[in-house]
Amino acid sequence: MTPVRAGVSMLLVGAICLVVVALRVERVRCESRTQMHMTKLINYRRALWNMQVEMARLRAPQQIRDRVERMELVVCAPCDRSIFSSSSRQYFAANRR
Repeated sequence: MTPVRAGVSMLLVGAICLVVVALRVERVRCESRTQMHMTKLINYRRALWNMQVEMARLRAPQQIRDRVERMELVVCAPCDRSIFSSSSRQYFAANRR
């Protein structure tokens, strides 16, 4: 093998090695970003689950009753409010359970 061919071969081998190293570095970066995104996804799923649990807890019948009592709301069947006078509202407020 002539010295020129040997030099060209060495340059090609060096270039291929650099390309392989660059590809490995990029693969590690991509894996790191994938891991970061997966961690975020897990955290978002956990937060969503916690919100769903909290919504279910707040929608529970006993919790609704407790909030109605705490806010002192008058709960009655839907109807036309214009038929009630102020005296009947006072009666309902005084006689609620």
